[in-house]
Amino acid sequence: MIRKSRWLTFLLSMIPGLGHLYLGFAKQGLQYMIGACVCIILIPSIPMLFPFALAILWFYQLFDALQKASWMKAAAMEHERMMMGQDTFGYPWTERDWIQMNGYQKESAVHPFWIGATCIGMGILVLLVGVFPGLWEWLLNRNITSVLLAVGLIVYGMWLLGKRPNHKGSEHL
Repeated sequence: MIRKSRWLTFLLSMIPGLGHLYLGFAKQGLQYMIGACVCIILIPSIPMLFPFALAILWFYQLFDALQKASWMKAAAMEHERMMMGQDTFGYPWTERDWIQMNGYQKESAVHPFWIGATCIGMGILVLLVGVFPGLWEWLLNRNITSVLLAVGLIVYGMWLLGKRPNHKGSEHL
């Protein structure tokens, strides 16, 4: 099992997504790179929102890469322990151990519906700005930043309210 350096992961993660690519998480690395590029490109259009979104994305991907590097180091150490022999270093994990730990943690991915809806929304926005060049300046003069933030918060809140709770292991009030 190949060990990955946490320090090198940290240094590479200064550029969003590069630490994930180094660790072998190509899909996530590219998603973080594209997200950072989109935020940088959209900073001039809504300067109150996208620098904040870029900072959140940057910190999140940095800590996520460091956590993945730590898990990979622990997995490499466990692999070495298992290869050295059961009698001197312990015993292999049993099925009961996996059940107690709920197995491997699954990677949470964005549902393709939301990626498609975002692409359609951005495409409509680009089309409107291309067809009506004065529309974007008019929207910016009308304080569209606050309106977009409010709409985003309302949609996210409605999504949270409509989401079905996972009753497995949750407590009822």
